[in-house]
Amino acid sequence: MEGVLYVVATPVGNMKDITFRAVEVLRDVDLVVAESRERALKLLSHLSIRKPIITINSYNEERKAGSIAQQLLSGKTCALITGAGTPCISDPGGFVVRACHEAGVDVRAVPGPSAVAGAISISGLYADRFLFYGFLPLKRGKKRKVLREFLSFPYPMVFFESPRKLIDTLECIREELGNRSAVVVKEMTKIHETVIRGPLDDVIGSVGTEEPKGEYLIIVDGKGRSE
Repeated sequence: MEGVLYVVATPVGNMKDITFRAVEVLRDVDLVVAESRERALKLLSHLSIRKPIITINSYNEERKAGSIAQQLLSGKTCALITGAGTPCISDPGGFVVRACHEAGVDVRAVPGPSAVAGAISISGLYADRFLFYGFLPLKRGKKRKVLREFLSFPYPMVFFESPRKLIDTLECIREELGNRSAVVVKEMTKIHETVIRGPLDDVIGSVGTEEPKGEYLIIVDGKGRSE
């Protein structure tokens, strides 16, 4: 392997979900570019792998992307990973991939776990097509404005959300889109994995019985599809 950027999907939670190819690539590359050094070290340690790690985030990725691409042009190989799941999907990595393409570096996918695909597959909603939005705006006014744009959207919509904003976001969705069918997936593939399904009123009631903790994904049905 020479001068290649491997975009490597890593487990969303359960370490057993990593693919054979991902392990092989992580063992063979010269360096790892990761969103979180702590999570990267945890994963590599679990696999008994030691590699130099370059960390990137939303603040420094654009600045570092060029130098990473230059290292690959010199013949090094690199694995790009995120904190969990597939890189570049609501996570850093896009600038690095683009810089490598522009520099003529070979970019290859090492597919595997994806929180979005996993949640859709267990949602029970008819999702032959769906919209993935990621994180909604933090401010309530901007959040509601974005949601209003989806009022007539006919397919399921997928959002990421933090525990602190979960209830507020669900309430905003209910206020703007109505009492549609929805699914909330908590801590996918982890010990405390939970799937809550039903009309938004019921989902909000179930989520609100305890303080939200962990990582959450929300799927809301499109207009008219619940009926």
